Amino acid sequence: MNPHTSRAPGSAGPGSITTAPPAALGGAELSFPRALRAEWLKLTSLRLNWWLSLVALSMMLLTLLGTVLSSRAQLSDAALQNSAAQNSTLQNSAAPLDGFTLFENVFSSFTLVTLLMGALAAVAITSEHSTGSIRSSLAAVPDRSMFFTAKLLAVCGFIAGLTAVLVALSFLVLLPLAGFYDVMPELLDPALWWLVFSSWAAVIITASLGFGLGALLRSTAGAVITYCLLLFSGPIVLGLLLGISDGAQWVIELMRFEIFALQRQFIGGASMAGDLPPALAGALLLVWAGVVLIPGWLLLTRRDA
Repeated sequence: MNPHTSRAPGSAGPGSITTAPPAALGGAELSFPRALRAEWLKLTSLRLNWWLSLVALSMMLLTLLGTVLSSRAQLSDAALQNSAAQNSTLQNSAAPLDGFTLFENVFSSFTLVTLLMGALAAVAITSEHSTGSIRSSLAAVPDRSMFFTAKLLAVCGFIAGLTAVLVALSFLVLLPLAGFYDVMPELLDPALWWLVFSSWAAVIITASLGFGLGALLRSTAGAVITYCLLLFSGPIVLGLLLGISDGAQWVIELMRFEIFALQRQFIGGASMAGDLPPALAGALLLVWAGVVLIPGWLLLTRRDA
């Protein structure tokens, strides 16, 4: 080679061995815990998530306030309590309020919490597309399956933590109320803890539907509206079919498998005739989540960002 031939600075000589710059090797250092931590940081830095959390907290406070006011009216009326205890006919039709019923009344409001948590889950993925940050996210985590799983787990973890705070707040208010009126439930009763656990789990599972819809539709409005339709259209349509078909048995059977009905059966523990076992109802809720999450994952891994 002519020694006077110019060569670009930094270019390799004829016999030299080229090595990739350190930045190009960053993908080799990528791990799932790092991807999960990055998604958690993005999730907690999104201001809308904290607004939705504040709304959920306010909704729970209003529910607790309403429960306290209505329960005080029932529990403080000793004459009604004594009358209900002495009169067997009245006792069968309107039993006195007990501690377990107090908790049931409050935890039934978690159905509304699922609406907010589903919106939060949808925003977590649609905000990536609306801001264009999805491209930088996928550049940092080229494995799209890892990206999807990390974001899903971060979202479920955030929702699980927020729902746990709502559960703790409920206990903080209800235990003194039940103790004051001497209707304290048995704190070691498995039924009480199943009510707590299943209500908490139902919120997380149902909210994951919102995440899947966000991955499918890429639009916040579209995902949230579809999520609400998915939750509410089932009872409405099946109710209309029940009226049109004069209470056909096949419609009654179908009504057990819509999302709100599965939530009730999962939490209530087969409290009504014909209810599914709680474990089966919970498994079917997971199936509902999978029906939305799997197509969302497939589309994310196969189409352009």
